[in-house]
Amino acid sequence: MKRVLSMVLCTACLLLCACAFAEKTAGDGFLLKVWDESGLEISYLKFEIYAGGQLRSLVMSCPNEGEDFYRCEYAPLDPEEQKDLRIVCSYGVSDLPPDEAILAAYSGKSVEEYPLLTMEDGGFEAGQVYELRLVPGEDGSWRLEPAENG
Repeated sequence: MKRVLSMVLCTACLLLCACAFAEKTAGDGFLLKVWDESGLEISYLKFEIYAGGQLRSLVMSCPNEGEDFYRCEYAPLDPEEQKDLRIVCSYGVSDLPPDEAILAAYSGKSVEEYPLLTMEDGGFEAGQVYELRLVPGEDGSWRLEPAENG
């Protein structure tokens, strides 16, 4: 009985530690909300987040039910990382529903992906939400600009 109680207490402690860590990193990170006004046929947006030249995170996003924006949430393990962030954004196109296209891309199946833009020195601050619009540039490129409600 003592052994079972001991295992239950250890499991509870691990869960509490994990929850405390998740809350800490959520407050240390930032959230990008990207509204698509590009006219492209996008299944998902892919965000590759680099710090100091190393890939730190990979986020693939399609709008959640009831939302009309793509999201990229990032919480660095080291707060110094946020000084040197580079986010490479591309988009995926697929005949699959968006959530299935993301799963296919994560599993290495072929999905058409196209480079979109790179955000460097974005000055992303911890605890902030950045609302952006993806719009076409005059030269055929794409850019992100602040959303009116952001």
